Amino acid sequence: MDIFLFDIDGVLLYPGGYRSALASTVNQFSQAMGWGNCAPEEHVTSVFEAYGITSEWDITAICLSGLFNAAWQQSHTVHWPTSVPQALDAVRVQGIPAQSVDYAQIARNIAAEMHPGEYPSLAAPRVFARELDSYADKGCTQSITELLDEILLTTRDIHRSHTLSVFQTYLLGSEIYRQTYGLEPIFVSPSMIMKYDELLLSLKNRERILTAVRSGVIKAVLYTARPSLPPNVEDPNHYYSSEAEMAASLAGLVDLPLVGLGSMQWLARDSDLEPDSYVKPSPVHAIAAIGTAASDVDPALMRAAHSLGQDGKFTHPILGLKGENIHVRVFEDSAHSIQAVQHAVDILIHVGIPAKFTAYGIARHSEKCSTLVASGARVFDDVNAALVNLLP
Repeated sequence: MDIFLFDIDGVLLYPGGYRSALASTVNQFSQAMGWGNCAPEEHVTSVFEAYGITSEWDITAICLSGLFNAAWQQSHTVHWPTSVPQALDAVRVQGIPAQSVDYAQIARNIAAEMHPGEYPSLAAPRVFARELDSYADKGCTQSITELLDEILLTTRDIHRSHTLSVFQTYLLGSEIYRQTYGLEPIFVSPSMIMKYDELLLSLKNRERILTAVRSGVIKAVLYTARPSLPPNVEDPNHYYSSEAEMAASLAGLVDLPLVGLGSMQWLARDSDLEPDSYVKPSPVHAIAAIGTAASDVDPALMRAAHSLGQDGKFTHPILGLKGENIHVRVFEDSAHSIQAVQHAVDILIHVGIPAKFTAYGIARHSEKCSTLVASGARVFDDVNAALVNLLP
């Protein structure tokens, strides 16, 4: 059984909406500081991704923290409010001049600090704290530390995180933001996903994939950390943003099953864990994607992925893979996610499922290519080149 796992961003789609929302968010903040446009260039964003910092929820918060850290180094006597809008005003009112921020180096430092499974934004305070400590003799660091903690430790809380609220408004558009969260958007914006996401998968290869799936030649699944809906369950007490489903529609692949962030958030809550505990690079996400490709996405399969990935217990419906010879092929632009799929395949082999694994890295940025090669992937410029000779 050939099982194809397709990442979305950077593989099937150019995430122009995410790139534009990231730039617009950071620029909105830096403009409010009186610094003009300070968003990282796209090649810098690729450095974040090369080191496993793939969520814009983390990246926007890290960039804003870098801006405030640079401002503090120029004016140690400012007492920083923990409110982001008030802190932005403080920079402008104090007339602190615009500073250059090396976002790429910040990304590398955070990656070196991260513990396995830890959000990058949770590792970031330790990196900034070391830098602040080196300036401690020049002024009190308490208020700037409290501000950075407010930014970095709340990145998943739509009621508290200013960076998340601004980013999601740009990304979804103000109307879908209102529908998704039941909150009034801070400003009016069209959806940057709908405006700027672009298809990378050729129409010919899209039809080849769909034909191969329908004829039973391969099994395939969309395997993504994009926010998504939960796995065919009602969960009215939590927010789910259908960004992965929007991508599947744009790619013309709505017939393929999808295992996104929403499925993993639901599973983690079902297991009484932190909402993002199982999203890739967790092997649980990869096991869920493999099982879903072979059968279907449903709550029972998610729970079986948890049992196998966390406890080593082999249960239905993943038990249905017993006796199958499977070849898992993953198409990814993240080395960390490729390693997660390799880990998942190793777990399947350990419980007696004959399995092979091949990774196809999709990237052009040199630093990203290097990390993909180090993960054992063959690297291709795009997914269409990777699919040559793999499909009828």
